[in-house]
Amino acid sequence: MRHVFAIMAAGLMAGAGAAVVAAHEGAGHEHGGWDQGRILEKYDANKNGKLDPEEKAAFERDREARRAEFIKKFDTDGDGKLSEAEKQAMREQLAAMGFGRGHRFGPEMRQRMLEKYDLNKNGQLDPEEKEAMKRDHEARRAEMLKRFDTDGDGKLSDAERQAMREQLRSERGEKKF
Repeated sequence: MRHVFAIMAAGLMAGAGAAVVAAHEGAGHEHGGWDQGRILEKYDANKNGKLDPEEKAAFERDREARRAEFIKKFDTDGDGKLSEAEKQAMREQLAAMGFGRGHRFGPEMRQRMLEKYDLNKNGQLDPEEKEAMKRDHEARRAEMLKRFDTDGDGKLSDAERQAMREQLRSERGEKKF
């Protein structure tokens, strides 16, 4: 499950930071602060179980505002982007908040993503590489839905999501904390 939703926030460390900000605003810590159920609860105005274009735009606006707020916190020189020193300060704070080594937003996750998707080896994901990552994410998501959507309604309920987490932990040999 962590691969299904981690990809949504992965790619940019600032994106991870935005999720941390959201988590501290009460969004929950599932999937880096962006629990799918909570997103739907807040943004799915017509309650059809998915975000329509207008609802997705509202979510994106709020997410971008949180991201800008987060970057502003670490952008000590005020140039609108994070220098290496500013990124290091951000990483240190994320680590202090529990988002470091071994967490999906840590350097290990970023490195795994680059190894898998950075085909031209330039150290970042270009638009085509991001698109490939998105396709893999959607395929994985569809696979999980097919496997764990026991009531066949096209979405995972809280109970189905919990069963999926437990099954995936079991398959990976992880313990529940």
